[in-house]
Amino acid sequence: MIEQLDRQKLIRIKTDSGEEAYIIHRVLQDKIQSDLDNYSFADAFRKAFRLIRKRYPLSDPQQVPVPKQLEVCKKYMPHVQAFHVTFFEHTSYHGMTSIGEVDPIELAGLFYDAGFFVWGGQSTAYDGLPFLETAERILMEMKVDPNAKIRADINCINGLLLLNMGYVERREGAGKLEAAWEIRKKLYDQNETRDNDVLSQNAANDWCICLMNMYRFEVARELLQGCLTRYKMWGTEEENPFEYSKFYGNYSVVLLWEGKVEEAIEYCQKCLVLTEEFGQRKSQYYRRLFFLGCLYLQAGELQKALDTHMETLRERIALQGKHHENTIMSMYAVAAIFHYQGHLGEAM
Repeated sequence: MIEQLDRQKLIRIKTDSGEEAYIIHRVLQDKIQSDLDNYSFADAFRKAFRLIRKRYPLSDPQQVPVPKQLEVCKKYMPHVQAFHVTFFEHTSYHGMTSIGEVDPIELAGLFYDAGFFVWGGQSTAYDGLPFLETAERILMEMKVDPNAKIRADINCINGLLLLNMGYVERREGAGKLEAAWEIRKKLYDQNETRDNDVLSQNAANDWCICLMNMYRFEVARELLQGCLTRYKMWGTEEENPFEYSKFYGNYSVVLLWEGKVEEAIEYCQKCLVLTEEFGQRKSQYYRRLFFLGCLYLQAGELQKALDTHMETLRERIALQGKHHENTIMSMYAVAAIFHYQGHLGEAM
């Protein structure tokens, strides 16, 4: 049957790292789905979920991106995407009921993990918001406690993704991040575990980004200093690079607002060292390197600013392609410096 379908170009056999996979023509996919009765659909749905969940990694409980997981997530993301589309189409007509005896909370967990991967890997091929919105919709329909950890997890990643978009989305993202912080404070008050402490302080750190967007720098400064106090109680920068990197990165903005540009540069450089330590030189690293280039520009160090933005641009093209919003921002930054220097040909 496989050979016959292959000859008819209805499937394509692909071998990747010794594993055989089938690329199924859309016409054949539609035919298979239309032939399924309710029982067959539910059975196929359950089996597909179990296969995906077996391979797709669970997110870190403290929401720290794990670089070694990114390639695995990237490999199986097409399956999660197709599964999400099928789930969404089915439930649009039939309501949010359990399909094929799959626990809705487990489903919400899978879609949250997919959204987390998009944020952690800064993926260009997928939009993380639909995954997170579906996960949230499942939890709301199942009347899951609004103060449950997973609700805060979803709000946090949802908010961080929205902050990278337009003005209206940033306002919505601020609401999500504030909600995540409130939930995590309550969870820590109820149970003072290390995980709850880490999540609460990191939520406060994220909320500071929103405070600074609203020009509430004094409040952000106080909150960030409180985070640093807690971080020092947990251990050294080498033991907790993710948390300290967040502090140094965000506090460099406070220092810039205070007019302490040289100190801001120093803090941003510390942030970069720690970011590379926990996450390698990936998208998040170059987002922070971009900001360092902006700080050099504020300090009047044009050549350092240009070199930093040129490095960021080269790596973003390699990592994310020419058309990603981050790459376009880097192109603009490089062109602006060339224009300022009077090198109009390079700027164009």
